Amino acid sequence: MKYAPIIIVAAALSGCSDPQAEKNETWDPTLCQFQQGECTRNGATLAVTPFSAPSEEPLTFHLTLPDDQKLVASRIEGRDMFMGVIPVRFDEQGNAEVIYGSCSSGYMVWRLFVTTEDEKGEQHHHLFDWLADAPTE
Repeated sequence: MKYAPIIIVAAALSGCSDPQAEKNETWDPTLCQFQQGECTRNGATLAVTPFSAPSEEPLTFHLTLPDDQKLVASRIEGRDMFMGVIPVRFDEQGNAEVIYGSCSSGYMVWRLFVTTEDEKGEQHHHLFDWLADAPTE
């Protein structure tokens, strides 16, 4: 077990950071940019207030689904690192309050998984990714 400490240190240093983001520090175009407005994925729309999506503070989500779909399930998870599973319960108006943890690296991408079902019973998946503590400019 002479290599065990190295593995543990490497795992601890990896944290929540995204190595690609640290290399070029450019905005990932696949992320929702709530400061520019709602984010649409596969026909569903998500808005977040406050739009900077701060960690460890209450957020309000507003989800709008296509007219022919109803919500089946929703949850939040870290996109690049397991940070637990946070169930999200939307009310009939499509609103939910959420709080998630922070990451020591300063770069944490969260993902909202939304599963819907249409009138034919077919399921649809909508994935919304965003940067926590996003810049406000």
